[in-house]
Amino acid sequence: MLRAERRRRRGRWFAGGLVVLAVGAVVALLLRTSVFEPVAGDQAQGRDATRAGVDRDAPFDAARPFAGTPAESWADGAAGLVLPEARAVGEFDADEVAATTQLVRSVLVASRLDRKLLVDHDPTGYLGFLAPDAKRQLEPLFADGREPEVQALVSLVAPGSTPLPVEAKVSGTMSTRQGKAGELVVHTNYVFAYAFEPPPNLRLAEAMNTVVVVRADVDYIWRVGDKWTVSSRGLWFDAASGFGYSIDCDAYRKGFLAPVTTGHSVTRRPGEAEPGSYFDPRSPLPPAGGCRH
Repeated sequence: MLRAERRRRRGRWFAGGLVVLAVGAVVALLLRTSVFEPVAGDQAQGRDATRAGVDRDAPFDAARPFAGTPAESWADGAAGLVLPEARAVGEFDADEVAATTQLVRSVLVASRLDRKLLVDHDPTGYLGFLAPDAKRQLEPLFADGREPEVQALVSLVAPGSTPLPVEAKVSGTMSTRQGKAGELVVHTNYVFAYAFEPPPNLRLAEAMNTVVVVRADVDYIWRVGDKWTVSSRGLWFDAASGFGYSIDCDAYRKGFLAPVTTGHSVTRRPGEAEPGSYFDPRSPLPPAGGCRH
């Protein structure tokens, strides 16, 4: 029987240059915009999240895999990606802001919910929303073992793990602000909960043994104007941070998501936050802990 402690695995990232850094017990990523810069042109030219804990007595039901978890009442899939009110922001009018937030919503669907990327690991749809220069820089990271370098921006299911045929649960918010000249920043702060098929003939200690939680705080930037070359105009990624919780550490280090039922080691640290806090996009990112190297 899996013990409740098995779900205590988590990895935290800070997205930068999309280069993997192993920091103590954490699988961390750090994304710095200086590494992925657009090419300069001619300068003369949500919903409330719950802090409720996990019901450890709730039986597992493959038709309702989130029952007994804080994600049980969340919206299914894209329905949880609610757009902010369309209003003028700096030099961008309300229609331009609405169009940009709708684009970012499509990016979140493609990067976190669409099974073409999630399961098949085909990034075509996701990359198609980005500026050509941004696409060119990210495209090589989806193969040859470089998946951890893009982990802060997308969700990829580990080979050999099978998501249940239900939509992920989603909770969080999206907001906008003026960036530098010609930039509209869209901040996304969401938690995604994915349900997986458990191994056969395995008695589960609780529903969380099959659920993987991903927190993703990512800024996307819409860039326009002569400050950028034509190929750098459009949507870019920027600062990103987050973590994975209730996750197989071996898969996580490789850039993939798999439930704790596939793992072999357990980590628990004194004073860890209660499980419900990992489901709350308003909560602070956790301290180092979880997946050891």
